[in-house]
Amino acid sequence: MLRCDPGTLIADIDGGWKSLYFAGYGVGFNECAIPLSPGLHRIEVCFSFSATGDTLVGGNRIASGISCMASRKLEVDAQPGRTYRIKFDLSPDWKAFVDDVTEAEAGLSYEPPPEKPKPRGSKKERETILVMRATPENAALAVVRGVIRGKWFDMQMFGALKVFNFSRKGVPDGYHLFRAYGGDTVAFIAGQMMDGSVLEMHGFTACGDFRLRVHEDLPAGKVLYLGHLTVRKAPVGYVASFSDDDFAEARAYIDAHHPELAGRLEVAPYREARIPIVCNGASYDLYPSPAPPGS
Repeated sequence: MLRCDPGTLIADIDGGWKSLYFAGYGVGFNECAIPLSPGLHRIEVCFSFSATGDTLVGGNRIASGISCMASRKLEVDAQPGRTYRIKFDLSPDWKAFVDDVTEAEAGLSYEPPPEKPKPRGSKKERETILVMRATPENAALAVVRGVIRGKWFDMQMFGALKVFNFSRKGVPDGYHLFRAYGGDTVAFIAGQMMDGSVLEMHGFTACGDFRLRVHEDLPAGKVLYLGHLTVRKAPVGYVASFSDDDFAEARAYIDAHHPELAGRLEVAPYREARIPIVCNGASYDLYPSPAPPGS
């Protein structure tokens, strides 16, 4: 089985594959699952950010929409029962390679999740409040709905949660409050930094190896702590990390400043997943902490 990282554009397999395959990127990502018979296969690939427009890497045009302007030729000696994945290194002299991910992705399901039954109760009864702390305080955070498919968090295009206490002057003590509903699956994926009362237009978006905390199938009627996100500017993009060490402090803050929620804050369980966005050295890339080499 051959799978694709985000942005994969397959131009040819074994000289006889007549249809292009474009995996897409971000919200439009569509994981490929191409059967490979045992034996040697030759694959021609490139990387594309979009089905329209040019993709530049290191100042060079490598794709125009879903056409490769420059490509890399790969070989894989497929073995029965093994799973392979096309991956990229988007350094200026970009590279593509095939990795055997059979063990790494064992047990992951890429099938669409089963359809959930219609929720019961009123919206108010199903409401769950999410609390997430951010350092520095002058940040705006995006927590969105989605589903986990394999190793990816598949986010909804219009799934952003409503935030209660957003302010262009900074969120008090960095505690962001969001409204979700029982059954939602949510994750923090992006944000923006603020400078005083001015929201900087360049923000930060999780990419690459940044591990999202995905909170699945939220219970209704709860007040849940998603953790403490610390973000800092790096020479290239941003770096961030999560912690739960300050839960007692967070609970004391919510009890004191939101008496309607007093005594209810709990730590939200999570599992990690990746977002189908490739880091490409942009100013808005959000990397895991510590920063990667060269950033």
